Amino acid sequence: MISATVVKEFSFNAAHRLEGHDSTCQNLHGHTYTLQVGLYGEIKGDPGATDDGMVMDFGHLAKVVKAEIIERLDHQYLNEVVQFRPTSENMAAWILRRLRDAGLPLQFIRLYETPTSYVEIQERDVPVGSCISCQ
Repeated sequence: MISATVVKEFSFNAAHRLEGHDSTCQNLHGHTYTLQVGLYGEIKGDPGATDDGMVMDFGHLAKVVKAEIIERLDHQYLNEVVQFRPTSENMAAWILRRLRDAGLPLQFIRLYETPTSYVEIQERDVPVGSCISCQ
């Protein structure tokens, strides 16, 4: 079988502050986040099946990400939504855990805080059962 990585991109707007940080990020501010979700798996080879030739249908991937992440974070104050310091690194790990728990065959999460600054977390780097926030 042939395997592939498929990637879908999303965006959401949210505000946060990093209390005690020694830069302007300690002040309330917002971002237009870009989220890239990378899945890895075998390309299905079941002629006649609706998902023949795919790792996963992009529409199904979008439905899961929107329900688990976007609807929860878009136009929110992250400090009130999550129970941890909402740095890009912590947010990416939290997103990865939620999507993995939703059954997606993740390879990586890439979260852009600005157009030129992002964090990438590989699925293998977040042990099952690890907890940034168990909510």
